[in-house]
Amino acid sequence: MPPSTNDEILRPRKVTWALVLLISAAFVSIGFLMVGDPGSSSRERFWAYGGIVFFGLCAAVALIQFIPGSSFLRIRSDGITVRSMWRTTFYRWSDIERFGVAEFSTGQRQRLVGLDFSASYPHRDRAQTVKRINRTLTGFEGALPDNYGRDCAELAAHLNQLRERYVNSPARAV
Repeated sequence: MPPSTNDEILRPRKVTWALVLLISAAFVSIGFLMVGDPGSSSRERFWAYGGIVFFGLCAAVALIQFIPGSSFLRIRSDGITVRSMWRTTFYRWSDIERFGVAEFSTGQRQRLVGLDFSASYPHRDRAQTVKRINRTLTGFEGALPDNYGRDCAELAAHLNQLRERYVNSPARAV
């Protein structure tokens, strides 16, 4: 659907992705220095190649965030469209039970906007194992891929308000 004047489009924060790109590039450079060092052991070279591949992929993902249209969150009266690395998913407001702050730890606390699907969501039975793991780790069945430069709690509250407004609206499209 073409965008309307009531659409709200949120994009990933460029500063965050620029930082990811710089850090990844630094680790790729370190990896190449380790590989090129004649005194490094085969084990060190193995880990260096692994670092080059991993951080090279991180750098590629960060670069993709700078390409227009590759990632966004479009908020409309009929639902939300999540686009991440050109993969687009649309959720009707009625597909989602609630939004909230999903927290998990990877050595440091990470926060995302989590979501639980409603009982009426047509794809509710898909990927039950993944949803169970997500719920165990974060308290939610799924999550948005980015917080789009907003505080997670603020964005979750905003989405919950819009969900309530549009799900309970008498003019809601079926």
